[in-house]
Amino acid sequence: MNPEGKIVMVDLAARSVKKYSPATGVIESFLGGRGFNSYYLLKYLDMGIKAFDPQNIIIFSPGLLTGTEAYSSSRLHISSLSPLTGFMGSSNVGGYLGAELRACNILSLVITGKAAEPVYLWIKNGRIQIKDASDLWGMKTSEARERIKNRSDQGAKVAVIGPAGENGVLMACIMLDRHAAGRTGMGTVMGSKNLKGIAVKASGKQRFSPSGKVKETLSHYLTKVKNAHAYEEYSKYGDSMAVKLVNDLGAGPVRNYRDVQSDEAESASGESFKDFPRTPSTCYRCPVHCRASLQIARGPHKGFKGERPPYESLANLGPKCGNFDATETIYLHNKCNEWGLDSVEIGGLIAFAMDLYDRGLITEENTDGLDLSWGNPESMEALIDKIAMREGWLGSVLAQGLEKASQSIGGKAEEYAYHVKGLAMTAMDPRGFKAAALGYAVSNRGADYTSVYAVAETNFSPERAIEMFGTDKAADRLQEEGKAKVVRNALSVSAVVDSLGICKIPQLSLLEDYDFQFSAELLSTIMGESVDEEDLFECGERIVTAERLFNIQQGLIKEDDSLPNKFLQEPIKEGASQGSVVNLDTMLNEFYSLMGWSPDGIPTEEKIKELGLAHLYPPRAERTSLDGR
Repeated sequence: MNPEGKIVMVDLAARSVKKYSPATGVIESFLGGRGFNSYYLLKYLDMGIKAFDPQNIIIFSPGLLTGTEAYSSSRLHISSLSPLTGFMGSSNVGGYLGAELRACNILSLVITGKAAEPVYLWIKNGRIQIKDASDLWGMKTSEARERIKNRSDQGAKVAVIGPAGENGVLMACIMLDRHAAGRTGMGTVMGSKNLKGIAVKASGKQRFSPSGKVKETLSHYLTKVKNAHAYEEYSKYGDSMAVKLVNDLGAGPVRNYRDVQSDEAESASGESFKDFPRTPSTCYRCPVHCRASLQIARGPHKGFKGERPPYESLANLGPKCGNFDATETIYLHNKCNEWGLDSVEIGGLIAFAMDLYDRGLITEENTDGLDLSWGNPESMEALIDKIAMREGWLGSVLAQGLEKASQSIGGKAEEYAYHVKGLAMTAMDPRGFKAAALGYAVSNRGADYTSVYAVAETNFSPERAIEMFGTDKAADRLQEEGKAKVVRNALSVSAVVDSLGICKIPQLSLLEDYDFQFSAELLSTIMGESVDEEDLFECGERIVTAERLFNIQQGLIKEDDSLPNKFLQEPIKEGASQGSVVNLDTMLNEFYSLMGWSPDGIPTEEKIKELGLAHLYPPRAERTSLDGR
């Protein structure tokens, strides 16, 4: 595979731009997007570098198919050493910026150094300029985005950070128009480099007129997506209905996981705002249209217009915080976007603070007078402001993220800080989803679902589970048997889909392409070279293992692959998941064995050689430059 394009290296300190061709074999081995990023971070980031060091790099890589004829080929992967976790920082985002970069002939944009003053990058048809952004510093994301467009081109696709990233808040995100590259603090890394934003415009973009085999493959793919049983719901409501669904399964995060369900869940879920005026939106060449802006039609925020939150944000800023008014959640989610904050992480932080407040472990003396009673929307809004500005004792403490905040508070606070590797848990109680539980534990970016995406445990039939994993229990979310195989498969599949640049909603939620039937066909047809399912599985395993090796270089040990004690020791007390608890060790040991890792979770020398990673690990005594010279 030899796609056109260059790797562009921007040194903000030296104000230099260099372009390179990818090294021989990198595309075949790592594809693009997430795979590219794992390769570069493992190969080129010096040991001992910290996230805020100017030498840290942040990488923006479109997927291998991003910007091509392929449907839903919008995805851009952003990676760095995470300031929040200290491990692999990684965020995958849709919209149009990835396709615009590819139209500018850029396979990967690698940024290092720290500018002497605030700047933004202006990329037009591949020409890159470093522009002054001093007057943009301090602006919220929507205003900064419009200012940059006014200075460059109204048709430009723009990524910006908000005040949170500028202030070093560890869970700051990057806003790409209304799409958030949310998790692991990638906006914080941009802020540490004095990089306010990136604007990209390509003229004369290719207009596709597929013919022959390509047209046939795309038509087949589109038909399958639109005939999927969940297509209509996703196209109208996204995944906003999942709040009630997970609640009814007895595995919600109610009041910081004190409870797994609530009778009020429907008012927190997408069902409660189906009647709101809605303007659908979409990403590059996506037929699903799962995004939308809403106008709140009732309550104190009536008339407010903003993005419809996805499931994770609805659940984390909603039931996890004891807030069952979805109109408040919509407003708070959009407030996070304006500050440039990861609304998932912020939901976890507020729920943690409310939990401590309810238990008397912090009081109004610690909160600058805020009443942090469960679900108090005024206090939630005020606390978001304080975190973004690192204002007051509590705002400054929470701006460090759950792990560091709980350590700073001390006492029993760490018992109620539900995270893995420093990343707040997403919105499902792992006791009710055993593959998700194992995925939380072993994910290379922390307690995360989307970089694993183990939907087989809920979506597969028993027959398909037997065929793929050898047991029908793999399709039973409350059983641990077969879950190591599910997670091994899901990790590889997720890594490949992120590296191809295809959105997971059509590819995995709708088509359930866990055997790479559609992925291999799409890639082979569009790239013009035969790629089979086994090739892709090996690529996925290589990418996941490269990320694991990077984390080991940063100090990862087996004990980091765990879950908070609550989920390992306390069975669920009621509901559809009653009695369930996570017996992690058996699943974890089987997973390590399947991956070719040692009992301590370290990839073996044989596995490293088998995957062609021996030239990247162990750490190099001699380091080459980016172009290999």
